[in-house]
Amino acid sequence: MPEEFDLPKITLEKYVKLNAPFYPKFSRETLDKCLHGFNMDANILLDKLSMGQKKKAFMCFALAANTSLLIMDEPTNGLDIPSKSQFRQVVSSCMDDNRTIIISTHQVADVQNLIDHITIIDGKKCLFDRSVMEIEQKLSFTTSAAENAIYTQDNLGGKASVCKRLADDPETPMSIELLFNAVLIQRDKINEVFKS
Repeated sequence: MPEEFDLPKITLEKYVKLNAPFYPKFSRETLDKCLHGFNMDANILLDKLSMGQKKKAFMCFALAANTSLLIMDEPTNGLDIPSKSQFRQVVSSCMDDNRTIIISTHQVADVQNLIDHITIIDGKKCLFDRSVMEIEQKLSFTTSAAENAIYTQDNLGGKASVCKRLADDPETPMSIELLFNAVLIQRDKINEVFKS
């Protein structure tokens, strides 16, 4: 699913009728569930939709195609705040063990609760590649400056830090933005934590 695309001057229903045969596992049930999640119906005219509405319609079709691999490029660009919430609900309802969904985005807060693996790539170089479970077991994310911090950054109203999680430290929710900045600035120190 590309970030930008054009849709023809037809209804979504007609689009589905023309394109669904190319996807052997296409599910009308999934399409209807996704459309319902976005408060849309199949009779919408695709060329009359706003960018965000077009994105939601195309996303419904892409999820209903039931491919084993779905790549989404910036899926939340153009979506308003309520639509971003709907996006998370719709995508999570379509996730299962038989499908891999790769989301490339700069809007990390929009997908934080959907992901189970993070890969950070810079050009052709893989800087970081770990599961969320592994990250939360090895790192601690705090909203203060910590003495044992691997990386600290200024935040509104204070500091935020990434630290090596010690055995008796409670598990903290991961901050993708903080992790990303830590990997860019302190990649060797962050990766060293995962060797032990």
